[in-house]
Amino acid sequence: MEWDEYKKICDHPSVLTRWLIEQTLRVCDGDIASLLEATLGSVPITKPLGHKGGAAIDMFKTSLKREDVTQIAVQVQSAVKTDKRTSGPVERDYSHIEKTWLEYLHWCEEIADSEHQSGEEE
Repeated sequence: MEWDEYKKICDHPSVLTRWLIEQTLRVCDGDIASLLEATLGSVPITKPLGHKGGAAIDMFKTSLKREDVTQIAVQVQSAVKTDKRTSGPVERDYSHIEKTWLEYLHWCEEIADSEHQSGEEE
């Protein structure tokens, strides 16, 4: 895969890093945790030649339903409110993870709106 194609794919709101999914798993439970674990069990996007990042920045295409993304966003927002910190070499709050999930949710809502509008036109 070429770098331009890889960057374009990875910029999509439904493409997430291994690290982000793992950190999200720390604050989610039940069916949502199972969905995230299944994503981590899938094959990551092939990195272009010369990519120096390790497994922590593997990128995964996801196809979560809007309802699932909503539940994840709510659970991550709860982590932000309780000042939960990420794990790893650098501890951070969950606000940047919250932003990523809210972008994913916004994209899901745009898709649902466009499908609704095209359904009205038929």
